[in-house]
Amino acid sequence: MKFPTLLRPLLMVLSTWLLSTIACADNKAELPLASQAPSLYTGFEQLLDDDKTLVMEELIDLDANIRRVALYHNGDRLHRQIPKQVHLMIENKLMHRIMESGRFEVIQCIECRTTQVAMRADKLEISHAAESNQALRALAKHVRADAFIFWNASVHDDKFTINLRMVDGRNNQLLWLKEYSKKTTREQEEQGFDSANYEFTVGAWGIDGSRKNSVTNNSEEVNGVTVFGLRRRETTSLDDSLEYTLAVEYFRNFSNKDLFNVSGINLEGRIIADIPSMDKLIDTKVYLGIGQAFFNDANSLVFRFGFEFPFFSDGFMDFGVTYLPESDVQWEKKSGYEETGKFGGSSYDLTLGVRF
Repeated sequence: MKFPTLLRPLLMVLSTWLLSTIACADNKAELPLASQAPSLYTGFEQLLDDDKTLVMEELIDLDANIRRVALYHNGDRLHRQIPKQVHLMIENKLMHRIMESGRFEVIQCIECRTTQVAMRADKLEISHAAESNQALRALAKHVRADAFIFWNASVHDDKFTINLRMVDGRNNQLLWLKEYSKKTTREQEEQGFDSANYEFTVGAWGIDGSRKNSVTNNSEEVNGVTVFGLRRRETTSLDDSLEYTLAVEYFRNFSNKDLFNVSGINLEGRIIADIPSMDKLIDTKVYLGIGQAFFNDANSLVFRFGFEFPFFSDGFMDFGVTYLPESDVQWEKKSGYEETGKFGGSSYDLTLGVRF
């Protein structure tokens, strides 16, 4: 677009004013959203703190030469709908999650955050650092980045969404893309709960049971029971390294069923704590649980302690010990065997679970 010569000085003044307006756009955009800022902050914080967000196992199969990455925000920078403090929190958490994986080196790319305003040939131009594929390759070479992680955040009807794309800085190849979203309500924010998940578990206890042969006076034994469970797991904003579960479990024996009929229910509460010192090796958590079990006309407390390890993106494994004080129990009638016996003791605790 051509402008008369007399208007050029005025356009230069206007371009200077526009540049300062863009520089202050973050602060101006925050004013109408000031009352919503805590809600936006909490919503995106919950999303980024979720174990299912940015699981590094999803990036394991990428080219091993992709080591140095830079974050590039490709959202609308002139009409920001996300307040600046929320924007910075999202970017910081993304960088932290990527760095703690040990898979990538994250570099600070100042050019990736710059919006340029210039007057060229009587034209007012507003541009970003990477306006084309060629410019992106040049930027990658300039900042020595193997790849860029483009990100954008949005919120609609209490649904918080973050879109991520990894692009090769050498040839603009799309290496990986993912969308993460989470819906929350103000009631959940006021309660302070960051997330709540349900889990289905299958496990094994090595607890023994016995009954005597009334003819030979020898004891027969059953070794181990299989456990099926449903858990509700929650984290709170008070301390995101602590989690709490409430579980209902059913256990029974599948071996030596001719002589033994172990069948019971366990109601358990559990606290789970993260072990940050193990994060560089494997994400490890320690758990301590106590429950009340009802089985074969008996009841007893159940104590459990052990470690939890991740298994795929939505799964986990528990390895620990279980202690159920030995109790007198009733067995089904069987010719030549006593109807009462023992069940309980200490044993291993092995569990495989999946979240949904």
